[in-house]
Amino acid sequence: MTVNATSALRRLLLLLAAPIALTAQDAPAPEPDIEGLTQAIARARVALRDLPTLWGIDGGGVDWILTDGRRHLATARVDGRDTLRWKALPVGTTIANTAVTVDGRRWAMVVLDLSRPERASTSLLVHEAMHTFQPEQLPAPGGTEAAVGGDFLDGPDGRAWLFLELRALAEALRSTGEVQRQAARDALAFRARRDALAQPQERTRLDALDLQEGIPEYTGWRLAGFSDSALADRLAGAATARVSWVRAVAYWTGPGYGYLLDQLGARGWRDAQRGGARLPELLAQAVGAAAASEVALDARAVRYDGPQIFAAEERRARANAARLDSLRQRFVQGPAIRLYPRALQISFDPNGQTPLGNDGTVMLNFRWAGSDGAELVAAGGAIVSPNWDWIQVPVDAAQLTEGTLSDGLSVEGSGWRVTVPAGWSVTRVGTRYELRPPAAER
Repeated sequence: MTVNATSALRRLLLLLAAPIALTAQDAPAPEPDIEGLTQAIARARVALRDLPTLWGIDGGGVDWILTDGRRHLATARVDGRDTLRWKALPVGTTIANTAVTVDGRRWAMVVLDLSRPERASTSLLVHEAMHTFQPEQLPAPGGTEAAVGGDFLDGPDGRAWLFLELRALAEALRSTGEVQRQAARDALAFRARRDALAQPQERTRLDALDLQEGIPEYTGWRLAGFSDSALADRLAGAATARVSWVRAVAYWTGPGYGYLLDQLGARGWRDAQRGGARLPELLAQAVGAAAASEVALDARAVRYDGPQIFAAEERRARANAARLDSLRQRFVQGPAIRLYPRALQISFDPNGQTPLGNDGTVMLNFRWAGSDGAELVAAGGAIVSPNWDWIQVPVDAAQLTEGTLSDGLSVEGSGWRVTVPAGWSVTRVGTRYELRPPAAER
């Protein structure tokens, strides 16, 4: 049935433009503002009319699922207009800002919140809509989760050279002529330095992120009508942003390089990128960038407050060392519950990722759900192995008994809850409990 407006709330219920899990809550969720959500969908629908101009794709058939994690609203076209209807989702559906396949169709899913202005909401809806075209019409190379070397953008060198790159992109967006071209060359030189310092696997991951998340984010910004100056202001202030750059990086580089290529009139760059071309290569072709010497690179960094940025990042690294030690003690070294899911489809807060090198990555607002009803919800965080073959939380005060479960299991700790059905097995390995599905399901 079509849902009618049930709330006086008029603020849009949309979350950050990135995959993020919903924290489990016992309190009832507020009623959604159906009218406000319908208006948001209508604005996104209008924005998508320009999608053929950018990517040669017809966005008229996009549909969205809007969810608070428990209740789900799906768009439906009635007499040429969007309405919202309650929809049941299969058990194990990932709840995140992403694209999902339900009932044999691709949907753009958006998790609800109460905080976004109209233009940002449109950008988010468009961003998630773009994921529905991956990988058939737009690239989605995969391999975007942090693994070997994945802590690079959480360290001082990776962060500092990234911030210099983004500041140079901001300067280029604000300039014209040779000043613009020189700032673009500076951005490329800073990008080349951070690429050189990263491990090969990490460089590959960052390039994949530019395609998988950078294209949708650029498109969301462009179709929502954000100005070049608004983007430049955002890029210039990157060093003060409270995000985890391990994954958030493409949400900045995608629009930054894309807008600058548009300014420079780089013909065919979108076709080249959807074919897998790297953003720095496309910008280098547009401005004729040449490699900078080490001396010239350091001198150019001064123009963008490089010494101050490096000093600040060194201070942050020293302060961060104690936090990383604390995370290792809690998630790696202490007693734990480790799950070996058959498939690891998860949602998490991309601004709450902390890589711990070869030990894995701690992810806040974490949720994994299996098709059999098994689930791990961890607002306080869970650690995912580097190879993504297991997930783990501290055991805290939980008590488990070894053997094959006849009645299922539900245990809770500080900031997490684990639920598995009958048939799963519990094995004690040292101070760790290992939970595995039945052999036939592995």
